Amino acid sequence: MEEQRQQRLRAQGITKKFGAVTAIENISVTFYSHEITGIVGDNGAGKSTFVKIICGVEQPSRGELYFEGKPVRFRSARDARRAGIEAVHQDLGLIESMSVARNFFLGMEPRKGLLLDVPRMRSETRRRLYELGLRNLKSVDQDVGRLSGGERQAISIGRAVAFEKKVLILDEPTSALSVRETAKVFDYMRGARQQGLAVLAIMHSMRQILDIADRIIVFWHGGLVADLPNQGLTEHLLAECIHSGVPPSQIHL
Repeated sequence: MEEQRQQRLRAQGITKKFGAVTAIENISVTFYSHEITGIVGDNGAGKSTFVKIICGVEQPSRGELYFEGKPVRFRSARDARRAGIEAVHQDLGLIESMSVARNFFLGMEPRKGLLLDVPRMRSETRRRLYELGLRNLKSVDQDVGRLSGGERQAISIGRAVAFEKKVLILDEPTSALSVRETAKVFDYMRGARQQGLAVLAIMHSMRQILDIADRIIVFWHGGLVADLPNQGLTEHLLAECIHSGVPPSQIHL
C-alpha cells in the first residue's frame, strides 16, 4: 500500500474566526490515498468547522488548501464536489421516496437525448454496489426509505467510489447502527480505501475508530494536538489525549 500512497488533500495553517471567536487555529494536516483517517475530539473541539472548510461549506479566515498538490479555494460545497471531495453527512443526502438507482445517480443522471437512461442507471448501480460488497439488495428499484441504515451508507459510499472521487468524508457513519451493520459499513469504507480514496471519518466511538482507522488526528480547543498512526494506541490513551489535549507520547499512565 505504501508505494501507492499519494497526497490527496493538504491543509496549511487553516484558521477560522467567527467574529471575535476563533473556532480553529493554524491547522496543518495532510490526507493520503489508500488511507482511512479518524477525526476525533470533544464537542466544540473544532473538527466540524475544519471539515466544513475542506467541504467548501465554510471558507477559512487564513491558511491554504492544496488538492493533489495544487492550491484551491472552494467557494461552495459544489466546488469541492467538482474537485473530487464527497461528504456524507448523518442525513446521507438521500431521498427516501426515490429508488436506489435514482439516489445513486442523484445530480449526475445519464441521459439518452432528453430522457434519463434508466437501464444504465439500474445496471451500473447494481454492479457498483455488488463490487462494494452490498450483494443481497432486493432490487435497485425499491425506495431508499425501505433500506437499513447500513445499506443507505453503502449507497452513499458507493457513489463516491463510482464517480471517481478522491476524498470521502463520513460524519458519524455508524451512528445508530447495529454491530452487524457497523461491520458491513467498515467493509464498505475499506473498499473505498482500496479504490484509492482518502477516507476521513468523524466518529465518537473510540473503540470503533481504533478498529477502522489507519491514522488518527485529535482536535482540542480549536487546535490539532495529535496526528499519529494507529499503532499501539488504546482507548484509554486516546481518551486522555482527547480530554487533556496532551499527545499520547506525553501521557504517563
